[in-house]
Amino acid sequence: MKSLHNAQFVLAQQTDSDAIFTLLQQEFALYETDHTRLKRHYLDSFDWRMYRRNYVCTWHETASKRTKSRDGIFFIHDKKTGSSICELPLNSVPRFSKDVNHQTYRKLLDDVLGIRALMTVAVLTVKRKQLLILNEEHKTLVLLQVEHYAIQKPSDSKQPAGRLIVCPVRGYEKVFKRVMQLITGQLKLPRVHETLLDEVLAITGQAPDSGKSAVNCGLKRSFNTWEAERILLQQLFGVMQINEPGLREAIDTEFLHDYRVAVRRVRSMLGQIKHVLPDNLLTYFKREFSWLGSVTTPTRDLDMYLLKFDGYVQSLPKELQQHLEKFRLFLQRHWKIEHARLCRVLDSKRYRKLVGEWQKLLANVDMPLLEEPSQQGQAQEIVNAAKPASIVARQRIWKLYKRILKEGGSITPQSHDEDLHELRKSCKKFRYLIEFFQAYYSGKSIKKLLKTLKQLQDNLGDFQDLCVQIGQLNGFAEQMQQEGLADTRTIMAMGVLVEKLNERKMALRAEFGRRFESFTQPENKAAFVEALQVQQLEGVTE
Repeated sequence: MKSLHNAQFVLAQQTDSDAIFTLLQQEFALYETDHTRLKRHYLDSFDWRMYRRNYVCTWHETASKRTKSRDGIFFIHDKKTGSSICELPLNSVPRFSKDVNHQTYRKLLDDVLGIRALMTVAVLTVKRKQLLILNEEHKTLVLLQVEHYAIQKPSDSKQPAGRLIVCPVRGYEKVFKRVMQLITGQLKLPRVHETLLDEVLAITGQAPDSGKSAVNCGLKRSFNTWEAERILLQQLFGVMQINEPGLREAIDTEFLHDYRVAVRRVRSMLGQIKHVLPDNLLTYFKREFSWLGSVTTPTRDLDMYLLKFDGYVQSLPKELQQHLEKFRLFLQRHWKIEHARLCRVLDSKRYRKLVGEWQKLLANVDMPLLEEPSQQGQAQEIVNAAKPASIVARQRIWKLYKRILKEGGSITPQSHDEDLHELRKSCKKFRYLIEFFQAYYSGKSIKKLLKTLKQLQDNLGDFQDLCVQIGQLNGFAEQMQQEGLADTRTIMAMGVLVEKLNERKMALRAEFGRRFESFTQPENKAAFVEALQVQQLEGVTE
């Protein structure tokens, strides 16, 4: 038999509740069991990962008039059917999957959320009246709940309509169907066509947007280079702004990560798409965004060590694992110091000036002006501003591609680690420009190249991370000794960890040749040449 799900109906006014009781009492033994007032916290990640996977995640703080008890319950429901997937007592709102002690539910959250935190997206006060339809043996045949809602801090006076929720009980499907016939046939209550969460989000003006930290270019082929660059820089600045509050509050590590990625992309745009801004502006903004990147690095580095810490522990022999705990405490202590320092930077006059000057530049629809346009040679500073963006971008992307082939092709087993680091930086600039301007080129050809590029970048990025970690871990060990925070066993455990990381580093170095060979396959190059229409660019200089 096909399983039945909860049915929900709209209660337009209070009289609907009275009509329901009167109608059902004529045919069934109806018992009112409880009046409950609760606060329902709707939870999701900043990028709506639960919603996008069709989960509704809530935490209820309940208060029963009958029992005068107050408890917390964590729920996960199927968004499409409304059926309960998880119902777990929790005394507080969980932030991360690790805060849920049930193994199955923790794994579900971990698979969906990863390292993102749950945040409260809306809070409802719910007044619930619960009724049971019982048989002569006092067995529950159908459960009914009448709910009325009030949004905490609504954007206006509008509130969600009340709801009647009819819940079937296994083995009594016929009674459930009869109740449904009475409600729809005689009371003519309308069925609910959207989840309560969707109604609340519509009232509060929220959109479950997964692309908050993405750059959705929307470039037109008619754009000149300044028009295209201005749009891209505006979008990147938007990413910085939307992530800054979460960065300050340290909700999860992805806020700082996405903020830093946006800063890196701004720097890449300023450095790679040349002769668009006057030299005085370009010099100022390149310097200031470089400074912004550097001041956010210490906190991000410590984020990464803490995220990787459990993996570090697991890589050690069991007899050494417990001795790494003092290193975790060291990292947590210094993270607090660096995060506080970063917040002070974001409150500084220098940062406020950078933001103000940047907003002023991006508000300029016309091409950037030279302070002294009459001076000879200054027009060269912005010679690309009025040129078609598609041509200028293609030109630069092609030059970067040739640079990657040259740099990667010259790397041998005897090359210094720094050579792979330089190639990694070139690959990153190359990828950013392709992603910025991919609307101008053949999608399939570009995507194929990006796939092999990502595999190469993963290799180079992991290799560079290990180079940095190995150097910093040795420095941390010395610092911990100076601060009196490490004993001999802790230092020994950290030494073994460095050895393990070195082994991984060597394996990645050996893997590099295969990854680079895959990237430089003739068919990949041919598809890329065709997508960029390279024949039109040969012989063209910047």
